[in-house]
Amino acid sequence: MSTQQASAGANRLIVPLIGVILGIVLVVIANYTLDSLADSSDTWHMIQHGTFVVGGALIGIGGTLLWASGRRA
Repeated sequence: MSTQQASAGANRLIVPLIGVILGIVLVVIANYTLDSLADSSDTWHMIQHGTFVVGGALIGIGGTLLWASGRRA
């Protein structure tokens, strides 16, 4: 494997890894930061649920892409 192939493989892992990290950050924000706001109004409650959904989707998609890239190796 050449250096170019190794760096191209590493570059393909960056985007899914960023997705997983961003998803974890969104879930943590939804769970801790938005929790008190969600108790105060229905709008914030729905924003909290949306943040959970987007964060979970990012974790799922990023994790699937990371798993698939490991299967190709």
